[in-house]
Amino acid sequence: MRIAYISLMSGLPWGGSEAYWSEKAFESLKKGDKVFISVYDWGKDTHSKIKELQNQGAQIHLRKRFSHDVPLTEKIFNFLKNRISKLNHTWTALFNFKPDQIIINQGSNIDLAVHHYVLYQKIHTKKIPYKLICHSHPQYSFIPDKNVYPRGKDVFINAEKVLFVSKRQKCLTERAICTQLSNTQIFQNPLNLSKKELLKYPESNTIKMAVVGALVSGKGHDTLFEVLSQSQWKNRNWQLNIYGKAYGLQYLKDLAEYFNIKEKICFCGFVNSATEIWQKNHILLIPSDGEGLPISLVEAAVSGRTAVVTDVGGNTEIIVDNKNGFVACAPTPHSFSEALERAWRRKNEWQEMGKDLREEIIKTI
Repeated sequence: MRIAYISLMSGLPWGGSEAYWSEKAFESLKKGDKVFISVYDWGKDTHSKIKELQNQGAQIHLRKRFSHDVPLTEKIFNFLKNRISKLNHTWTALFNFKPDQIIINQGSNIDLAVHHYVLYQKIHTKKIPYKLICHSHPQYSFIPDKNVYPRGKDVFINAEKVLFVSKRQKCLTERAICTQLSNTQIFQNPLNLSKKELLKYPESNTIKMAVVGALVSGKGHDTLFEVLSQSQWKNRNWQLNIYGKAYGLQYLKDLAEYFNIKEKICFCGFVNSATEIWQKNHILLIPSDGEGLPISLVEAAVSGRTAVVTDVGGNTEIIVDNKNGFVACAPTPHSFSEALERAWRRKNEWQEMGKDLREEIIKTI
Protein backbone atom coordinates (compact mmCIF):
# COMPACT_ATOMS: atom_id res chain seq x y z
CA MET A 1 0.00 0.00 0.00
CA ARG A 2 1.15 3.54 -0.72
CA ILE A 3 0.42 5.85 2.24
CA ALA A 4 1.12 9.59 2.44
CA TYR A 5 1.43 11.33 5.81
CA ILE A 6 1.07 15.12 5.71
CA SER A 7 1.66 17.34 8.72
CA LEU A 8 0.16 20.83 8.41
CA MET A 9 1.59 22.11 11.71
CA SER A 10 3.50 25.29 10.91
CA GLY A 11 4.12 26.90 14.30
CA LEU A 12 6.94 24.65 15.56
CA PRO A 13 9.35 22.05 14.14
CA TRP A 14 7.79 19.43 16.42
CA GLY A 15 5.21 19.15 19.16
CA GLY A 16 2.71 16.88 20.85
CA SER A 17 0.58 16.90 17.71
CA GLU A 18 3.34 15.14 15.77
CA ALA A 19 3.66 12.07 18.01
CA TYR A 20 0.69 10.08 16.72
CA TRP A 21 1.13 10.37 12.95
CA SER A 22 4.88 9.74 13.14
CA GLU A 23 4.30 6.58 15.20
CA LYS A 24 1.80 5.38 12.59
CA ALA A 25 4.28 6.16 9.80
CA PHE A 26 6.92 3.97 11.47
CA GLU A 27 4.31 1.20 11.77
CA SER A 28 3.48 1.52 8.06
CA LEU A 29 7.14 1.16 7.13
CA LYS A 30 7.46 -1.95 9.29
CA LYS A 31 4.48 -3.49 7.50
CA GLY A 32 6.21 -2.92 4.17
CA ASP A 33 4.07 -0.04 2.95
CA LYS A 34 5.53 2.66 0.70
CA VAL A 35 5.49 5.83 2.80
CA PHE A 36 5.56 9.50 1.76
CA ILE A 37 6.10 12.19 4.43
CA SER A 38 5.36 15.87 3.80
CA VAL A 39 6.33 18.43 6.47
CA TYR A 40 7.53 22.02 6.57
CA ASP A 41 11.24 22.61 6.06
CA TRP A 42 12.75 23.75 9.35
CA GLY A 43 16.35 23.52 8.16
CA LYS A 44 18.74 22.62 10.96
CA ASP A 45 15.78 22.51 13.39
CA THR A 46 14.04 19.72 11.48
CA HIS A 47 13.22 17.03 14.03
CA SER A 48 15.38 13.92 14.20
CA LYS A 49 12.37 11.64 13.69
CA ILE A 50 12.05 12.91 10.12
CA LYS A 51 15.59 11.70 9.46
CA GLU A 52 14.78 8.39 11.16
CA LEU A 53 11.75 7.93 8.91
CA GLN A 54 13.90 8.68 5.88
CA ASN A 55 16.55 6.19 7.00
CA GLN A 56 13.87 3.52 7.29
CA GLY A 57 12.72 4.11 3.73
CA ALA A 58 10.20 6.93 3.77
CA GLN A 59 10.21 9.48 0.95
CA ILE A 60 10.56 12.91 2.57
CA HIS A 61 9.01 16.05 1.07
CA LEU A 62 9.96 19.37 2.71
CA ARG A 63 7.62 22.29 2.05
CA LYS A 64 8.70 25.92 2.11
CA ARG A 65 7.48 27.76 5.20
CA PHE A 66 5.56 31.01 4.95
CA SER A 67 7.45 34.08 6.15
CA HIS A 68 6.14 37.56 6.88
CA ASP A 69 9.59 39.00 6.15
CA VAL A 70 9.36 38.91 2.34
CA PRO A 71 8.80 41.57 -0.36
CA LEU A 72 5.21 42.63 -1.08
CA THR A 73 5.31 41.13 -4.59
CA GLU A 74 6.21 37.71 -3.15
CA LYS A 75 3.41 37.99 -0.58
CA ILE A 76 0.92 38.69 -3.37
CA PHE A 77 2.22 35.76 -5.41
CA ASN A 78 2.02 33.40 -2.42
CA PHE A 79 -1.52 34.60 -1.71
CA LEU A 80 -2.61 33.87 -5.28
CA LYS A 81 -0.68 30.59 -5.48
CA ASN A 82 -2.51 29.18 -2.48
CA ARG A 83 -5.89 29.98 -4.02
CA ILE A 84 -5.40 29.13 -7.69
CA SER A 85 -4.77 25.44 -8.25
CA LYS A 86 -2.82 25.75 -11.50
CA LEU A 87 -0.26 28.05 -9.85
CA ASN A 88 0.30 25.85 -6.82
CA HIS A 89 3.09 23.28 -7.26
CA THR A 90 3.48 22.65 -3.52
CA TRP A 91 1.75 19.29 -3.73
CA THR A 92 3.18 18.01 -7.03
CA ALA A 93 5.47 15.52 -5.24
CA LEU A 94 2.52 14.17 -3.25
CA PHE A 95 0.43 13.34 -6.29
CA ASN A 96 3.44 12.01 -8.21
CA PHE A 97 3.74 9.50 -5.36
CA LYS A 98 0.22 8.26 -6.28
CA PRO A 99 -0.94 7.44 -2.74
CA ASP A 100 -3.66 4.90 -2.03
CA GLN A 101 -4.45 6.74 1.19
CA ILE A 102 -3.57 10.13 2.71
CA ILE A 103 -3.30 10.85 6.44
CA ILE A 104 -3.50 14.58 7.21
CA ASN A 105 -2.31 15.77 10.61
CA GLN A 106 -3.51 19.18 11.81
CA GLY A 107 -2.13 21.18 14.71
CA SER A 108 -5.67 22.49 15.11
CA ASN A 109 -8.66 20.88 13.42
CA ILE A 110 -9.38 23.36 10.63
CA ASP A 111 -5.95 23.77 9.01
CA LEU A 112 -6.97 21.90 5.86
CA ALA A 113 -10.16 23.91 5.40
CA VAL A 114 -8.60 27.31 6.09
CA HIS A 115 -5.01 27.19 4.83
CA HIS A 116 -4.82 24.27 2.43
CA TYR A 117 -8.19 24.07 0.72
CA VAL A 118 -6.46 23.63 -2.66
CA LEU A 119 -4.99 20.39 -1.34
CA TYR A 120 -8.42 19.18 -0.29
CA GLN A 121 -9.85 20.01 -3.72
CA LYS A 122 -7.16 17.98 -5.46
CA ILE A 123 -7.60 15.01 -3.12
CA HIS A 124 -11.36 15.12 -3.59
CA THR A 125 -11.10 15.44 -7.38
CA LYS A 126 -8.75 12.47 -7.56
CA LYS A 127 -11.02 10.48 -5.19
CA ILE A 128 -8.15 9.54 -2.87
CA PRO A 129 -9.33 8.29 0.57
CA TYR A 130 -8.07 10.53 3.36
CA LYS A 131 -8.19 10.67 7.14
CA LEU A 132 -7.94 13.77 9.34
CA ILE A 133 -6.12 13.88 12.68
CA CYS A 134 -7.30 16.83 14.80
CA HIS A 135 -5.59 18.23 17.87
CA SER A 136 -6.97 21.56 19.06
CA HIS A 137 -9.87 23.93 18.49
CA PRO A 138 -11.15 27.33 19.66
CA GLN A 139 -12.74 26.61 23.03
CA TYR A 140 -15.18 29.45 23.52
CA SER A 141 -17.21 31.69 21.23
CA PHE A 142 -16.20 30.90 17.66
CA ILE A 143 -18.16 32.23 14.70
CA PRO A 144 -16.48 30.51 11.73
CA ASP A 145 -15.63 32.45 8.60
CA LYS A 146 -16.62 31.23 5.15
CA ASN A 147 -13.46 29.08 4.89
CA VAL A 148 -14.83 26.92 7.70
CA TYR A 149 -18.57 27.30 7.32
CA PRO A 150 -20.14 26.41 5.03
CA ARG A 151 -17.18 25.63 2.71
CA GLY A 152 -15.22 23.61 5.24
CA LYS A 153 -18.08 21.20 6.00
CA ASP A 154 -17.12 19.02 3.04
CA VAL A 155 -13.58 18.61 4.37
CA PHE A 156 -14.98 16.75 7.39
CA ILE A 157 -17.95 15.01 5.78
CA ASN A 158 -15.92 13.53 2.92
CA ALA A 159 -13.09 12.23 5.10
CA GLU A 160 -12.86 8.47 5.47
CA LYS A 161 -12.28 9.07 9.18
CA VAL A 162 -11.91 12.13 11.45
CA LEU A 163 -9.83 11.45 14.55
CA PHE A 164 -10.28 13.62 17.65
CA VAL A 165 -8.34 13.57 20.92
CA SER A 166 -11.38 14.29 23.10
CA LYS A 167 -15.17 14.19 23.06
CA ARG A 168 -15.37 17.94 23.62
CA GLN A 169 -13.21 18.59 20.58
CA LYS A 170 -15.61 16.53 18.48
CA CYS A 171 -18.61 18.45 19.84
CA LEU A 172 -16.98 21.83 19.24
CA THR A 173 -16.14 20.89 15.66
CA GLU A 174 -19.69 19.72 14.98
CA ARG A 175 -20.97 23.00 16.42
CA ALA A 176 -18.65 24.96 14.11
CA ILE A 177 -19.94 23.21 10.98
CA CYS A 178 -23.56 22.74 12.16
CA THR A 179 -23.29 19.05 11.34
CA GLN A 180 -23.21 15.80 13.30
CA LEU A 181 -20.41 13.64 11.96
CA SER A 182 -20.77 9.86 11.70
CA ASN A 183 -17.18 9.21 10.61
CA THR A 184 -15.37 10.12 13.85
CA GLN A 185 -13.11 8.29 16.26
CA ILE A 186 -11.46 9.28 19.56
CA PHE A 187 -7.76 8.42 19.64
CA GLN A 188 -5.02 8.38 22.26
CA ASN A 189 -1.72 10.13 21.60
CA PRO A 190 1.33 8.00 22.45
CA LEU A 191 2.85 8.69 25.85
CA ASN A 192 6.43 9.80 26.37
CA LEU A 193 7.04 7.62 29.40
CA SER A 194 9.94 5.24 29.91
CA LYS A 195 7.76 3.40 32.45
CA LYS A 196 3.97 3.34 32.69
CA GLU A 197 4.03 2.72 36.40
CA LEU A 198 3.13 4.51 39.60
CA LEU A 199 6.20 6.58 40.42
CA LYS A 200 7.46 7.15 43.92
CA TYR A 201 6.13 10.44 45.28
CA PRO A 202 8.89 13.10 45.66
CA GLU A 203 10.12 13.54 49.23
CA SER A 204 11.22 17.16 48.80
CA ASN A 205 9.88 19.59 51.40
CA THR A 206 9.65 22.22 48.67
CA ILE A 207 6.42 21.78 46.71
CA LYS A 208 7.42 21.35 43.09
CA MET A 209 4.81 22.21 40.48
CA ALA A 210 5.32 21.51 36.77
CA VAL A 211 4.06 23.03 33.54
CA VAL A 212 4.77 20.84 30.51
CA GLY A 213 4.42 22.08 26.94
CA ALA A 214 5.76 24.39 24.28
CA LEU A 215 6.50 27.95 25.37
CA VAL A 216 3.94 29.48 23.03
CA SER A 217 0.86 31.65 23.22
CA GLY A 218 -2.24 30.01 24.63
CA LYS A 219 -0.53 27.69 27.10
CA GLY A 220 -1.19 30.06 30.00
CA HIS A 221 2.31 30.53 31.39
CA ASP A 222 1.69 34.28 31.64
CA THR A 223 -1.62 33.71 33.45
CA LEU A 224 0.10 31.41 35.94
CA PHE A 225 2.93 33.87 36.57
CA GLU A 226 0.39 36.53 37.45
CA VAL A 227 -1.33 34.16 39.87
CA LEU A 228 1.93 33.16 41.57
CA SER A 229 2.94 36.80 41.99
CA GLN A 230 0.00 37.38 44.35
CA SER A 231 0.86 38.16 47.96
CA GLN A 232 -0.25 34.83 49.46
CA TRP A 233 2.43 32.98 47.47
CA LYS A 234 5.37 35.06 48.70
CA ASN A 235 5.97 33.11 51.92
CA ARG A 236 5.03 29.66 50.64
CA ASN A 237 7.65 27.01 49.97
CA TRP A 238 7.22 26.23 46.28
CA GLN A 239 9.09 25.95 42.99
CA LEU A 240 7.67 26.05 39.47
CA ASN A 241 9.45 23.85 36.92
CA ILE A 242 8.71 24.68 33.29
CA TYR A 243 9.41 21.98 30.71
CA GLY A 244 9.47 22.79 27.01
CA LYS A 245 10.98 25.22 24.57
CA ALA A 246 9.93 27.59 21.78
CA TYR A 247 9.97 31.26 20.88
CA GLY A 248 8.46 32.39 24.22
CA LEU A 249 11.46 31.53 26.40
CA GLN A 250 13.03 34.97 26.70
CA TYR A 251 9.68 36.69 27.17
CA LEU A 252 8.72 34.33 29.99
CA LYS A 253 12.09 34.81 31.69
CA ASP A 254 11.56 38.57 31.55
CA LEU A 255 7.97 38.19 32.76
CA ALA A 256 9.13 36.16 35.75
CA GLU A 257 11.50 38.98 36.63
CA TYR A 258 8.74 41.55 36.07
CA PHE A 259 6.52 39.73 38.57
CA ASN A 260 9.43 39.28 41.02
CA ILE A 261 9.16 35.48 41.04
CA LYS A 262 12.21 34.53 38.94
CA GLU A 263 13.96 32.90 41.92
CA LYS A 264 11.04 30.49 42.22
CA ILE A 265 10.95 29.45 38.57
CA CYS A 266 13.21 26.99 36.78
CA PHE A 267 13.18 26.76 32.97
CA CYS A 268 14.13 23.11 32.48
CA GLY A 269 13.99 22.91 28.68
CA PHE A 270 12.98 19.75 26.87
CA VAL A 271 13.42 16.34 28.50
CA ASN A 272 13.45 13.01 26.67
CA SER A 273 10.97 11.27 28.94
CA ALA A 274 8.10 12.50 31.08
CA THR A 275 9.16 9.91 33.66
CA GLU A 276 12.02 12.26 34.53
CA ILE A 277 9.50 15.05 35.15
CA TRP A 278 7.26 13.04 37.48
CA GLN A 279 10.10 11.63 39.52
CA LYS A 280 10.77 15.22 40.63
CA ASN A 281 7.40 17.02 40.72
CA HIS A 282 4.34 16.80 42.95
CA ILE A 283 1.64 18.23 40.71
CA LEU A 284 0.90 19.32 37.11
CA LEU A 285 -0.51 22.75 36.28
CA ILE A 286 -2.35 23.36 32.98
CA PRO A 287 -3.48 27.01 32.83
CA SER A 288 -4.00 27.00 29.03
CA ASP A 289 -6.91 28.66 27.26
CA GLY A 290 -7.29 25.92 24.66
CA GLU A 291 -6.45 22.23 24.30
CA GLY A 292 -7.51 19.08 22.53
CA LEU A 293 -6.35 16.75 25.26
CA PRO A 294 -2.88 17.44 26.72
CA ILE A 295 -0.56 14.44 26.51
CA SER A 296 1.12 15.87 29.61
CA LEU A 297 -2.07 15.35 31.63
CA VAL A 298 -2.33 11.68 30.68
CA GLU A 299 1.38 11.15 31.37
CA ALA A 300 1.08 12.79 34.81
CA ALA A 301 -2.00 10.71 35.64
CA VAL A 302 -0.37 7.44 34.60
CA SER A 303 2.62 8.36 36.78
CA GLY A 304 0.36 8.99 39.79
CA ARG A 305 0.27 12.77 39.86
CA THR A 306 -2.79 14.96 40.17
CA ALA A 307 -3.30 18.28 38.37
CA VAL A 308 -4.86 21.74 38.40
CA VAL A 309 -6.38 22.37 34.97
CA THR A 310 -8.59 24.82 33.13
CA ASP A 311 -11.95 23.63 31.86
CA VAL A 312 -10.91 23.36 28.20
CA GLY A 313 -10.64 20.49 25.75
CA GLY A 314 -10.74 17.04 27.27
CA ASN A 315 -9.30 18.08 30.65
CA THR A 316 -12.54 17.44 32.52
CA GLU A 317 -12.95 14.08 30.79
CA ILE A 318 -10.05 13.05 33.05
CA ILE A 319 -10.13 15.41 36.04
CA VAL A 320 -13.12 15.44 38.39
CA ASP A 321 -12.98 18.67 40.39
CA ASN A 322 -12.12 18.23 44.08
CA LYS A 323 -12.05 14.43 43.67
CA ASN A 324 -8.94 13.49 41.70
CA GLY A 325 -7.79 17.00 40.80
CA PHE A 326 -8.82 20.63 40.57
CA VAL A 327 -10.57 22.53 37.77
CA ALA A 328 -10.56 26.26 37.06
CA CYS A 329 -13.84 27.14 35.39
CA ALA A 330 -12.12 29.63 33.04
CA PRO A 331 -8.54 30.33 31.86
CA THR A 332 -8.31 33.63 33.73
CA PRO A 333 -6.02 34.67 36.60
CA HIS A 334 -9.02 34.91 38.93
CA SER A 335 -10.37 31.43 38.14
CA PHE A 336 -7.01 29.69 38.09
CA SER A 337 -6.00 31.38 41.34
CA GLU A 338 -9.18 30.08 43.00
CA ALA A 339 -8.51 26.51 41.83
CA LEU A 340 -4.85 26.64 42.79
CA GLU A 341 -5.76 27.93 46.27
CA ARG A 342 -8.10 24.98 46.78
CA ALA A 343 -5.34 22.66 45.65
CA TRP A 344 -2.75 24.21 47.96
CA ARG A 345 -5.01 23.84 50.99
CA ARG A 346 -5.21 20.09 50.23
CA LYS A 347 -1.60 19.48 49.24
CA ASN A 348 -1.29 16.72 51.83
CA GLU A 349 -3.90 14.80 49.79
CA TRP A 350 -2.17 15.12 46.40
CA GLN A 351 -0.40 11.78 46.64
CA GLU A 352 -3.65 9.85 47.22
CA MET A 353 -5.51 11.92 44.62
CA GLY A 354 -2.78 11.05 42.13
CA LYS A 355 -3.24 7.34 42.86
CA ASP A 356 -7.00 7.66 42.34
CA LEU A 357 -6.44 9.52 39.07
CA ARG A 358 -4.03 6.83 37.89
CA GLU A 359 -6.59 4.10 38.55
CA GLU A 360 -9.15 5.92 36.42
CA ILE A 361 -6.81 6.76 33.54
CA ILE A 362 -5.45 3.20 33.33
CA LYS A 363 -9.03 2.02 32.67
CA THR A 364 -9.34 4.54 29.84
CA ILE A 365 -6.07 3.99 28.02
